[in-house]
Amino acid sequence: MINRFTTPDWVKRHFFDFRNYDKVTVAKAEIIKRGLSKFNVADPVASIVIPAYNEEENLLSTLSSFSELRPRVPTELLVVNNNSNDRTQEILDRLGVDSIFQPVQGRTYARQLGLEKARGKFILSADADSIYPPDWGNQFIQTLFNRDNVAVVYGRYSFIPTRRVNRIGLAMHEFGGELMFNRRKGIDLCINAVGFNTGFRKAQALAVGGYDPEKLEFQNQRSEDGWLAQSLYKEYGEIVLVHSDNRVWTSDRRLLDEGSLTKASMNRVFRYLNGTNLANT
Repeated sequence: MINRFTTPDWVKRHFFDFRNYDKVTVAKAEIIKRGLSKFNVADPVASIVIPAYNEEENLLSTLSSFSELRPRVPTELLVVNNNSNDRTQEILDRLGVDSIFQPVQGRTYARQLGLEKARGKFILSADADSIYPPDWGNQFIQTLFNRDNVAVVYGRYSFIPTRRVNRIGLAMHEFGGELMFNRRKGIDLCINAVGFNTGFRKAQALAVGGYDPEKLEFQNQRSEDGWLAQSLYKEYGEIVLVHSDNRVWTSDRRLLDEGSLTKASMNRVFRYLNGTNLANT
């Protein structure tokens, strides 16, 4: 059984102290850059799409994890710089990562532009504050390739602890959340399909309007990933959990935006019992 109460060594290997970013050795940067060069492909089957707004504190860890990814099909990596005013673009350029610029502020706009510009048949949706295991995406693509009745695939995740909360508390929060996740059926599974750990077909996503940024921004909706999953479910098929021994690890910052881990857990239960609004997931 996977130990959920500690952060795995493979995740810690990608930690960087941002205060010492300038001290990242040329040799280490070259190792990461060399690993990322696998994504420089002429005809990708899959596209990893990442929106990034002022992610200089997290981006290096994310890219370090992708440098060790072992895709089974030709895959491109595309980062959408969403009008960052920090060193996000500098990091991308230093590591030779393909990027595009989205001047219109908003994660929904960034994801939409990435969807439109991606060249792969399959989209692997990721985030710039998460760490990915070497086998990430392979089972997503295999499921989509083999099962025409599946429109969206998603995976499990855990939170990276900060100084404000320990890993044991986060693990308990995750266990409670997964009890609720496992009870959802049908269209309600769109809530489980978080944007940093999902896959779908590009053509189908475009056909339903993608992330529909104009509508979502107008309605002040936050869950563009759930919105897209819901639209794909209605038109094309099931939303399916793809199991893997190695889960994605993501920052706990959005979780703690609610004030504290206890408050986040209580809010999750409240939303579950009262019916979940996509704007509050």
